[in-house]
Order: sequence, then structure tokens, then C-alpha cells
Amino acid sequence: MIMSINQVGILGSGVMGAQIAAVFANANIPTLLFGYEAHVKDNLNNIINFKPKALTHPAQQSWITAASFENDLSRLSDCDLVIEAIIEDVDAKQDLFAKILPYLSTDAILATNTSSLSVNQIGEYLGDFQSQFCGIHFFNPPRYMSLVELISTEKTKPDLLDRLEGFFTSELGKNILYAKDKPGFIANRIGVFSIAACIHHADRLGLDFDTVDALTGTKLKRPKSATFRTADLVGLDILKHVFEQFDQVLSDDPWHAYFKTPQWLEYLFEQRALGEKTKAGIYKKEDGEIRVYQPESQNYNKANYEIEASVKSILKTNVSRWIAALRANQHPQSQFLYSVIKDTCLYSAYHLQTIAQSTRDIDWALHWGFGWEVGIFELWQANGVQASLALFLQDDANVSTPNWINGVTDFYTDKGAYSPSEDDYTPYSKHVVYDRQLHRPALMGESKHGQGVTIFENDSVKFFHENDGIAIFSLKTKLHTLNLEVIDSLKQAIEIAEQDFRAMILWQDSAPFCAGANLYEIVAGAKLGMIDHQNLFTSFKKKAWQLFKPNLPNIDNLKPINEVIELLQRVLMSLKYSKIPTIAAVEGLALGGGCELLMHCNRRVSHTESYIGLVEMGVGLLPAGGGCKEMARRAAKHKDLFTTLAQYFEQIGLAKVSESAKLAVDMGYLDDNDVIISQRLELLHVAKQQAKLMINEHYRPEDVNQAFKVGGASAKANILAQLTNMRIGEFISQHDELI
Repeated sequence: MIMSINQVGILGSGVMGAQIAAVFANANIPTLLFGYEAHVKDNLNNIINFKPKALTHPAQQSWITAASFENDLSRLSDCDLVIEAIIEDVDAKQDLFAKILPYLSTDAILATNTSSLSVNQIGEYLGDFQSQFCGIHFFNPPRYMSLVELISTEKTKPDLLDRLEGFFTSELGKNILYAKDKPGFIANRIGVFSIAACIHHADRLGLDFDTVDALTGTKLKRPKSATFRTADLVGLDILKHVFEQFDQVLSDDPWHAYFKTPQWLEYLFEQRALGEKTKAGIYKKEDGEIRVYQPESQNYNKANYEIEASVKSILKTNVSRWIAALRANQHPQSQFLYSVIKDTCLYSAYHLQTIAQSTRDIDWALHWGFGWEVGIFELWQANGVQASLALFLQDDANVSTPNWINGVTDFYTDKGAYSPSEDDYTPYSKHVVYDRQLHRPALMGESKHGQGVTIFENDSVKFFHENDGIAIFSLKTKLHTLNLEVIDSLKQAIEIAEQDFRAMILWQDSAPFCAGANLYEIVAGAKLGMIDHQNLFTSFKKKAWQLFKPNLPNIDNLKPINEVIELLQRVLMSLKYSKIPTIAAVEGLALGGGCELLMHCNRRVSHTESYIGLVEMGVGLLPAGGGCKEMARRAAKHKDLFTTLAQYFEQIGLAKVSESAKLAVDMGYLDDNDVIISQRLELLHVAKQQAKLMINEHYRPEDVNQAFKVGGASAKANILAQLTNMRIGEFISQHDELI
């Protein structure tokens, strides 16, 4: 069931409360932001200044209304959902609930956004309203973090979380996990333990903070911010609070010692070196140089890490070889990684049944809440469940392990994810909201959802359909960039779609939509002198290029640059004037050629977090696929043509990128009639609905010869003056001015 929420109340106008209010405002949901009279209006007005930005468009702030605890509690009666987001103190939360309870609608839902306290304890004095009370845990920053944990109490109505799941998934674009009411819930319990394990083993093996970050970032398939940079971003005061909380409430945890606050963290806290927000923490920038804290000297030194070659080599292999290889390598860096992985595997297994329903919950929590590319149970299974367990037990025979682990050979199968409480594999939720997610992602080892019927496929693209008369064109290149094979394939796909299908959608199964042209092919063509044509020496030059650059992609089929540009322009015009509707399903980056690709489609369905722009000027080039022409056409639709042309010219000249889909409308990259949605996993579903709508409306392409208004000599003069000002103001270089 997908519930309807017409108004939301947020209790607490601090940073987190204001950001949660912005999440609802971004979805056009009226929101009351409650705070104390002296501060709430200022806190509301400050939302527009948050970094990273909390609002998808400045106008979204109008969906939020300031309300005071002193005078406006009666307005809560109109709220369908009320979320508390005040200080992490049980007494303070209970006192607030006692004040607001008389004003709540009888069918309203009340929730706490606590991240570390017991939801049952917070709500114990709510009386009959306990049945309509739960935990709703957003991750920070809530606009960008997709994970929301829902936590029921012992008295929460059975269907309440189900209704919230539907709403939060589709309306707000969140990924939902049901967590048990245990310290840290799911994501923080495992994610914070992983940080604690890093601290413990780094200290044991004598590794510096910057070395640990080099080891636990992208090379370990985790975020670039890794361990200690993440701690700085979150705030060392918050990390210290979480450690103290876990130390207090997890006294029976076999790994309890890991949660003791380290002395260096105590010292930095005393010095108010709390990380990013105080401009100093574990890292500090001095004289334009990043320095890292050294606990021994209590000074900041220049970062001087170096990953040992053998460790780097292991991390370049498939993850299925990591555990045994890291264990066998005696270098401290390798032993550090092995120990952290071992401890996190064993900790997750030991607490699985207590905090979650299945292995899937923990792995998705790490994906969505901490940005891991590979969950801990995914990694364990890839290395062999029992083989890895045997290695772990050889190193620590006294380690605590749950009984269920001894009989499990896989955490994931085609049947689903392993659940200790069920002693079986559980499928994904059958909630009706997921019917809109046509290609729902799966974890490593699970069967994938929806493969479609392949029309043709090569190294760069897959062209397929799903037996509904709509063809789907999807890129396989890195960052979904446009290379020659993509352009040739798109030409072929349009021809097939016009003959055999009723519509065509450009869609990727993950972000980005398209990061632009493959610059490697452009650079190679330029260096080989292949601007306009090939000559007798071109073949020799290609072979020499590949001989001296064996690790770079093959360029045997490389064509002259101008020939590729002409082909791209013709293909994009074919897309624009196709006999059948063409729809772009956009999320993430759509830059340069990717922006031109979506602009030439007849309609666009965009995820709200779409970052769109013609950025070629950033690398000293002009948009080559008709982007400038499309911007001129869009400008012609505006009453004030000159002003709009000047705006678009500046956007292209400064390589500006929209910071959301709604801002892309202002910038002319999206049209007013394009569709913007919150849930990225619904893009293909909504794009298909748009295609069917256009088919039912008997879509016909516009006239290719249709004229449009241009600015003429006056507009040219204005733009040249604008260009001169940009150069004098040093916004652009001399080469930019030439281009």
C-alpha cells in the first residue's frame, strides 16, 4: 500500500531537522518546520545556504513554513506525519512528545529520527499512540543519502511500516530497510564497527591515518573519503559520541573493546579540532597543502603515504581472491586489510540475527548508508563462505561465531538472501511499490531482475526490449561515454526501432546517464593528425601508437575527427526527427555529448539528482553534437530572446552544470513538460508510461524545416561584448575567448 501524505511536521529546526524538511519540500509536500520562536525563522531562511545544498531549487523553500513550539503546536493537527529531530536525549524527546501529543490527529504517524537511542524507550509514555509511533532514521545529508531505516516498536501497528515504505520509496526516492530496535540499528552498527576495526588494527600495526585512508578508499571499493576523511566529514564530535554510546550500551559485545574512544580522538575533541566544520580534525589544510595529524607528536605533517606494491597488486585482482591473498602477505598493510575484513565479517555474522532480517539488509545498508560497492557478505561469499571461515578460525580459534554459520555455503542464491531466523533464503519484498522498479538491483550472487530480450549487443551498448513494443538503448562504456561504436550502434538502433517498435528509450541501469564523448579517441585522432582524413601514414601511426601505448584502448577502427562529428550530428538529428517517440531516462551526470543526447530526444524523464550541462569549453572545445543549435532553438521560445541567449551563451562559455534536474529546467537543458521524479529506480517505468502516452496521442515528429527566431546582428554584438567582459574579468582564458 502507498499512503498519501498531505502535510508533514518536523520537530526541531537544527541542521538535521531543516535538512529533513527540505527532503519533503523537494517533493512538493507542504512541511511545517517547528523550532523555538527565537530561532526557527532564521533556521528556515538558512536552509538555502546549506552545503551541500539541501534544496533542489531555491523555490522549493516555499513548501516549508516556520512554526514555533511556543505558539503553533495546534497546527500539528493538520499533519499526517510528524518526525522528531531534536537532540539525542531520551528525556528531551519524551518531554517534547508529552507537549505535542494533545495536538496530533488521531490517525497521524509520529516518528523519531534518532540514530542511537532505543525507539521503544523514547515512545514508552505515548499510551495508545504507541501503535502509531516508529523510528524513521535518515542518513546525513538526507537529500543525497538514499537509505532510510524504519524501526517499529513492540506496539507499532503491523501495517504502519508497510505504508511508510511505499511512500518513502516512490515519493521521496528512498531505499528502505526494516531495522530492529538495537543500538546503531543496521548501517551504523556495522559501518561504525568497521571504522572501529580500522582504528584498532591501524594502532596495532603502526599505520598512519593517511595510509589507512589510501588502503580503505576506492581501492577497497569504498568511497574516496575512506575511513578518517569520512570521520572528518561526519564530525569527530559525532564519532566520539557514537563510540561512547556503543561503549556504554554494548558491554556484552565480544568486540566491546573496539569501541573505547582512542586517546587521540579525546585530544582532538578537547582542542575543538572536530573535522571539516572546524577546518581541522584528522586532516588540516595549511598553506594550500593537506596535512595529517600525528598522535605521537600531536602535530600535523605533510601526507606521505605509499601503498606497498604487493598490496596494491592484490587489490587490483578480483575481490574473490582478496581474503586468502591478503592473509598470506605478511606486509603490515596487507595484514591490516585482512584483519579489518575478517573482523567485519565475523562481527556482521555474529549480530545478523539480532539487528536484521537477512544478509541482504546488512549489505544494502553498507551500499546505501556508507557507499560501499561490495557488501561484507558479498565479499565473504565471493571468497568462499566456509573456506574464509576456516582461515578466520585458524587465526582466532576463540572468536565468537553464531551456530547458523557452520551450515551455510552461500549467503545469496537464486532463491534470495540467507535469513538465520528463517534458516532459509528470503526473496525481495513483494510490496506493490516495487512493481514500478523494472530492473531492481541485486546483490552479488542473487539473480538479477529483468534482463529483457536482446536485439543486438556489442562491447559498448546493449539494445533490447521487454515484449511491449518499446526498444531500450543502454550504454556499457565506462561512465557511459560516447565512442565511435556507440554512435554507430545508435544509428543502427534508430533504424531498427523505426521499423520494428513503437518507441525507443535511452536508459542506463545505473548512473551516470552519459558523461560525454570519449576524449581518448579525440586526443588520439588529433595526435595522429586525423582531423579531416586518413593518409598513407595513418595506419603506420596507429600501429606505432599502440606499440608504445599497449595499455590504452585499441584504435584500429578510429576515424577522422570531423567524420565522427558529422556522423554524431546526423545520428542525433535522426533521434530528434525519428518517426517514433524517443525518450531519454536521465540520472546523474549528463555532460557534453550526454547533454546533447538527451536534448535531441523528444521527451525526457529525469531523476531529481541529474547534473546536466554542455561542458566542452572546460577542455577547450566546442559542443560538437548540435548542443549550441538546440540551445538557440530553446531560447527562441522565450519572450526575451536576447536575455535568454546571453544566459545560455554564458552557461556554455563557463561550462556550467545544473545542480539538479529542476535547475536544469531553468538552464534550458530540460523543458517544462519534461518529467522529474524522485526514485531513480522508477525511471524506466515512467519513461515507458511517457512513451505509451505519446503513442496514444498519435505522436508525429515536428517539421525538420520548421524555422525559429534568431537574435541576428544585435544579439551577436551583445554576446561579443559579453565575451569581452568575461575575458577582462578573467572568467575565461584567451583560448576560451578564441573558441
